[in-house]
Amino acid sequence: MRVLISTWGWRSHYYPMVPLAWALLAAGHEVRVASQPAMLPIITGSGLPGVAVGADLDFAEVFAAGINGDDADGGEVVTADGASVRYAEAMVDDLVAFGRCWSPDLLVHEPFNLAGAVTAQVLGIPAVKHLWGADFTELVPIAEDVATGDLVRRFGIDRLSASADLVLDPCPPAMQVPSGSSPRWPMRFVPYNGTAELPPWLWQPPTRPRICVTWGTLMSELDGSDLFLAPRVVDALAESDVEIVVATAPKTRPRFGALPDNVRFADGPLALHVVLPGCQAVVHQGGAGTTMTALAAGVPQVIFPAIVDQRFNATQLESTGAGAVGELDAVAAQVHELLTEPRWRTAAAELAEHNRTRPTPAQVAADLPRLLG
Repeated sequence: MRVLISTWGWRSHYYPMVPLAWALLAAGHEVRVASQPAMLPIITGSGLPGVAVGADLDFAEVFAAGINGDDADGGEVVTADGASVRYAEAMVDDLVAFGRCWSPDLLVHEPFNLAGAVTAQVLGIPAVKHLWGADFTELVPIAEDVATGDLVRRFGIDRLSASADLVLDPCPPAMQVPSGSSPRWPMRFVPYNGTAELPPWLWQPPTRPRICVTWGTLMSELDGSDLFLAPRVVDALAESDVEIVVATAPKTRPRFGALPDNVRFADGPLALHVVLPGCQAVVHQGGAGTTMTALAAGVPQVIFPAIVDQRFNATQLESTGAGAVGELDAVAAQVHELLTEPRWRTAAAELAEHNRTRPTPAQVAADLPRLLG
């Protein structure tokens, strides 16, 4: 098959799809990954062929203006002025044009990538939606003026299809929400967090409990200590008898000030999937990639959510007993409880074991033709 993978312009939206893309290549399929030009180094750095489509947008700027609007009932909804539609508008024409030239057999896209969904509908090929984790998007409707607006009508389509032909689901049922109209197929979450190096200090197990503090790819880009809480969390934990590994973007280092001896700031690319297996707990912002990477490693989590999808992830994880919603004044006590109360690690280990029992990306890649009928 020819498989077109479409991702919008932020790396954490792309990373969860990389293991499936590798599996499709290994199975002998042709794969192309299309995104905005600024994403090409991220795509080619993962070993996959990239196609530049559309124009770049500043994700942090777009996010700051609001990813979603609010409907009349106060719930989240994809609106014409939100990030999902702005990104779709920026790339859909080129994505459709490339699809018409390359003639893919199916299109794989991540949640909220409306350009991918529109392109599959225009080309008349199956659309496969690849979830990041717990499906927050299932709870976010698309506004009527988006579903029937210029985004689709410019291609002679009356309405954007409300469902995908198949949804690939990497999230254990204990954390997942009920499925909608699209058929779901389970798949193991295999973490990929970008380029990684193994520094010498990771070669040996730690001599005292190792705690990872990380704050995702987006929060590090935003100003304001109310969103980037990592320095305050490190200060709160530094007096404990633990080793703290700070895994945030190198450019955030000045925001932490002087660090005590038991705090290690990663000075090179340190992917979470190489550091978390040696950790006893992780404190983070609640992004899907961090949450699912920690889940796969069987590590208890403390989450400080700041935005709606992070709050959703935190709530879903908390319901499993494998993590807690953080309180800044009590985070040291919360981490201590995760380290000393076995029930947290037991629950985290159960989620990790369930993840390991799900079909691998290689198995899913082999089964895709059958699953799509």
